[in-house]
Amino acid sequence: MACKCSSRSGLGHAVCTSAQPRRTAHRGKFNRRQGGCGLLQQSRLQRQTRLQASSTERGTVKVEETPEDAYQRRLRESQRVEERVDVIFSQEDWDRELDKAGSRLVVLEVESSEICQSGLKEEAELHWKADKAASLEPCSRLKHVLQRTARDCPDVTFLTLEADTPEGQALCDQLGVEVLPTLQFWKDKQKLWEHRGVLQLEQGIGEGVLYYGDSAANGVKASTYVPDLASREQFDKFLQQQDDKVLTVINVVLTSATPCIRVFAAVLALAKNFVGYAAFGRLIGDGSDETRQLLQELNIKEVPTFIFYRGGKEVGRHVGSSRGDLIGKILQQQQALGIAPPVPQQPGRPRKAAVSQQR
Repeated sequence: MACKCSSRSGLGHAVCTSAQPRRTAHRGKFNRRQGGCGLLQQSRLQRQTRLQASSTERGTVKVEETPEDAYQRRLRESQRVEERVDVIFSQEDWDRELDKAGSRLVVLEVESSEICQSGLKEEAELHWKADKAASLEPCSRLKHVLQRTARDCPDVTFLTLEADTPEGQALCDQLGVEVLPTLQFWKDKQKLWEHRGVLQLEQGIGEGVLYYGDSAANGVKASTYVPDLASREQFDKFLQQQDDKVLTVINVVLTSATPCIRVFAAVLALAKNFVGYAAFGRLIGDGSDETRQLLQELNIKEVPTFIFYRGGKEVGRHVGSSRGDLIGKILQQQQALGIAPPVPQQPGRPRKAAVSQQR
């Protein structure tokens, strides 16, 4: 029986249960009318004036580059970014892009020019739709968010499906899309996770790419700081190679558990700031038969679970996705041995190594 993760509202974690996965089908077509979202058009002079002012203020004009040159350069950069997000319209397009992506992460945004749903329950959705113009406005920003993310993540395939056509609606049915917009993450032709509705969707794009695609800001690879432990051998080796003064933190997760996805950005931030103080590794419990067995051996009941080790032996646990509680538990473990936390980084100064002191 497969381990299924069901979120528990307000608890910041999920429960592992033995249950068969439940499939849901799309019930009905999306409403659509002629027309679409209009884009504000600006004159060439207005754009140049704004560019000159902002460039002077931020120092973005290159040496010997006129405002017109800077404007043209930005147009070229924007064009390259737009080319990173491909638009698909049909099942044929989708199959072709999945084949092309191979083992790369695929991020699919399903959108409509006429529908922008919050993802809330029906009663709240009716209130959300009271002002149609206002309800569409959040969705109009998603294109730019997706493009910015695509620019920073060249190893990820980004796609947009327009759901306002008959072919687009048919593909939505095939993909099980019931809310617009929906964001789906795919790898090796398998859906890993989806976010429904516009609320927190911008956040979901970044969190999903980080969790599944190993891509953080400024070209940083998350696995540099939080390596994935895909086998018993890797797990044991990671525990053994840590110094006794460094607390080893194993982040136990499941592939599609939303609380695990939400908290991973905080885990990465802690790993980067606690170098020499705490070492983080990630164990995806349902990644393989070997990790599923390891999940049982570790007696994992809920995810995310953080297991603390020192000298290869377990010394504590924390269950849940509260960053504050996790930091508190780590500090408590280290303070018990008189090990001081890292010195906070000062602007413009290199980070100092963690200072360890024994009482």
